[in-house]
Amino acid sequence: MFARDQVADQLRRQIECGEFKADSALPPERELAETLGVSRVTLRVAIEQLANEGLLVRQPNRRTRVAGDKISRSAEFMSFSEEMRARGWRPHSQIRQMTATVADVSVAAQLALEIGAKVIYLERLRFADDEPLALERLYLPYARFAGLLALDLASQSLYAILERDLGVRPVLAEESVEALLLSAEEAEIFALPVGSPALLTRRITHDDQGQVIEAATSLYRGDRYRMALVRRRWHPGSEMLDFQGQNRCR
Repeated sequence: MFARDQVADQLRRQIECGEFKADSALPPERELAETLGVSRVTLRVAIEQLANEGLLVRQPNRRTRVAGDKISRSAEFMSFSEEMRARGWRPHSQIRQMTATVADVSVAAQLALEIGAKVIYLERLRFADDEPLALERLYLPYARFAGLLALDLASQSLYAILERDLGVRPVLAEESVEALLLSAEEAEIFALPVGSPALLTRRITHDDQGQVIEAATSLYRGDRYRMALVRRRWHPGSEMLDFQGQNRCR
């Protein structure tokens, strides 16, 4: 086994055993190399290996830190704000852009509008406490939601505003997920290295009347998110069971 692999195994064990806590910084490189009895070059290669595994996070001009516990996004339909509050974190947003524009072919098709119809474009960097976790870009029909342009969406949940102020209930989301690597621009936004892993979701949201109210893409940090799905295989003649294995139909 190469020295770099031995060092990586040692660090991996220390992380898994809690000697290095989630979200904590590793000791300075020189100190850690001396403790492990290896060269700094060997240590850097081992750290890079663990960063590729998602156990460590390397950030420009900062010490390498242990990755935080990942947030599991379930199949349950919740807003970002609801998810963060459920975990005891304070959600807020940095509005990067909010404007009225016109729908191109793609946006018009997603929102079931005419090409060139007026729409609202909203781009937000979403935070949990002070940590940026997701970059959200979404379109909404202007004719229905023009009043949103005058509201503060940095500290409020969009879905909460829709339900409370406009009487619109988001009830169904069609969503796809793909893995990708952060571009230079995206990495700068999150203060992460270029090429860091990320999850991209594309979502079309409907209200309780079946109308499309939103077309959105959300870019989630791969070092902080995982997708958690429950899948059931159905067999002809079988009865639908709930998650505890009980018959729903009794």
